[in-house]
Amino acid sequence: MYHIAFDPGFGNGKIALIVDGELRTVVVSAIVGMGDTNLGRLSIGDVGRQRRRKLPDRVVFGDVNYLVGDGTERYAAPMKGLDFLRLRDGPDVRALFYDCIYHALGAGDHEASMIVGLPVEVMSDEKQADATARSLRDWMIASHQFSVNDDDVSLVVRDVKLVAQPIGAFFAWGMDNKGQWARRATDLRASVGVLDIGFNTLDLFAMEGAEISARYTDGDTLGMRRAAEYVVKAIDDAYGKSISIYQANDMIQSSDPVLHTSQGQVDPRPLIEQALSRVASGILTFVQEPDKWGNGRQFDYLLFTGGGSEALREQLSDQYPHGHVLPQAVAANAIGMARYAQRVYG
Repeated sequence: MYHIAFDPGFGNGKIALIVDGELRTVVVSAIVGMGDTNLGRLSIGDVGRQRRRKLPDRVVFGDVNYLVGDGTERYAAPMKGLDFLRLRDGPDVRALFYDCIYHALGAGDHEASMIVGLPVEVMSDEKQADATARSLRDWMIASHQFSVNDDDVSLVVRDVKLVAQPIGAFFAWGMDNKGQWARRATDLRASVGVLDIGFNTLDLFAMEGAEISARYTDGDTLGMRRAAEYVVKAIDDAYGKSISIYQANDMIQSSDPVLHTSQGQVDPRPLIEQALSRVASGILTFVQEPDKWGNGRQFDYLLFTGGGSEALREQLSDQYPHGHVLPQAVAANAIGMARYAQRVYG
C-alpha cells in the first residue's frame, strides 16, 4: 500500500510519496476543462511542427472527458473553481487528483492511504473544516476507476487524514524520508513561522514548543492570483489583448516570458515586475500587521513555501533576511506531508 500526500492547490495539484526510501513528487497545473483534443481532420500541415506543444492529459471518469494540465485552454474553457467549496467534491479537483495519481503510480491496480492538505483558512474554521472533511472522505475513501490518456487505473483509498497545508512545510524542513525528526532535538521545540504563498491562498502558520501558536496563525486569499489578474489587465490596457489568468500565471512563472500581440512579439517582463511589486506590497502589508507577524523576529526560524515564495524571493528576503525559501517550494507542503505519512501509517 502506498502512503500518499495530496495538496489540491488552486495553481497546481501536488502529490508526494516515499517509495523504497526515495521521494517521488508530481506537480500538475490545476487547469481542468471538459472536452477532447481530437480535432478531426483539422491541421496546419507541417508548419511549426518542431514547436508544437504537449497535449493536456485526457482524464475519463463517469463517462465524461476532462482535460487536465498545461494546454487545456487550447481545447476547452477552464472550470473556474476558485472558492473553497471546490475542495469538497468539485469534478475539477477529482480530475486533477486522478491525473496526479496516474503520473505518480502509473496504470494498473493500486491501494493507498491519503494525507490531504487544506488551507489554514479552511482548517481554522471548525464548521467549514468538518464539512470539507466529510465531503472529501465521502468521495475519496472508495474504489476509483478511471483512465488517463487511455491507460486504465484502479485505485482503492483506505483512509484519508487532513492537515493544514503549511504544516507540511514544517515537516519537510524537519523530517527525513522515514518520518523521523532529522534536525537537532532543540529545533523541534523552537519557534518556527511558515509563510505559504499559493495561487489563491496566503497562509501564516506558527509552531512553538512543538505546538501550534494560534496568535501567529492566519489565512487569507492574497495569493499569486492577484499578480496574474494585474498582468491580465496590464496587457489588455497596453496591447488590447485578452489573456486568461492561467496564461498570465505561466508568464509570471517563466524565466523567459514571451507575449505575441498584433504589434509583434513583446517582452512582458516590465508588466510582470510591476504586478509582482504590487502583490508583494499587499502580502507584506498583511504579514507585517502588528497583530500578525510584524518584523518576524519572534521566530527562531522563518520558512517560506509555495510557488509565490519563489516568485517573490527577493522581496521576502529584503523584509525578512533571516527567512529561508524551502527547496522545491511549490511541492514542499506535499513533500513534508509525505514524510509525515511515513510516521502516521508506516
